[in-house]
Amino acid sequence: MATTSLTADLSASPHPRRWAAAAVMTVAALMDLLDVTIVNVAIPSIGRDLGASASALVNVVLSAVPTDLAGGASGIFSTAQQFGGALGAAVVGTVFFAHTTGGDGLTDALSAAMPWVVGAFALCAALCPALPRTAVSQDAPTPG
Repeated sequence: MATTSLTADLSASPHPRRWAAAAVMTVAALMDLLDVTIVNVAIPSIGRDLGASASALVNVVLSAVPTDLAGGASGIFSTAQQFGGALGAAVVGTVFFAHTTGGDGLTDALSAAMPWVVGAFALCAALCPALPRTAVSQDAPTPG
């Protein structure tokens, strides 16, 4: 019966770019922490400064939906948010990491990825006028 060893071969030399990989992973973890901090601190502050809460903002988005379809529309709204965030991260990440291997490394990667980020924000800004002008009042009578 043959046995296999699950231990690593410690005599092999470590990868020459291991510190670069560790630095990239550390920066990625710090960026994730920064992103979570911004979302948890800045977004509520912006909403408060504009006089709107997250639920009021969702109410504005869903104000044109009939009451009997509000549950389904809310689920679709949440799904669209999740899908958009995942798609955006995938596209920008693909562009970014495709440009890290050659040339100036991270500088080239950021130069290639940032136009995509700016374009996504510009697209969102261009679509904002399509939102309803007013939210449905909480005390408005329901049709039917």
